[in-house]
Amino acid sequence: MAADPNEPPLHPDTDAWLRALPGVDYPEALVARFPRIANALAAARDDPDALRQRFDELLHDHRGGRRGFPFDVLMELLALRDALVLDDRPPEQDDATKWVS
Repeated sequence: MAADPNEPPLHPDTDAWLRALPGVDYPEALVARFPRIANALAAARDDPDALRQRFDELLHDHRGGRRGFPFDVLMELLALRDALVLDDRPPEQDDATKWVS
């Protein structure tokens, strides 16, 4: 599936940035279908709070009624988030299992 013809093209700097990310496969489905999202992530790459917010907006339905992403795009977004968003908060513990050894 190709990008919507109304989508802006992938910026060359975005392409170079995505290709240079260590430990992350190039997100082919994302750039093919949603180049504007890839461009937005690249624009926020130097601001950890803005990058975290962009991923939150993409991956959580705050407005209600969104269709979501195709599976391959979703998996690429999650991989990018894991690589780029360095959460300094400790993971939440489930009270039901935290005492199990």
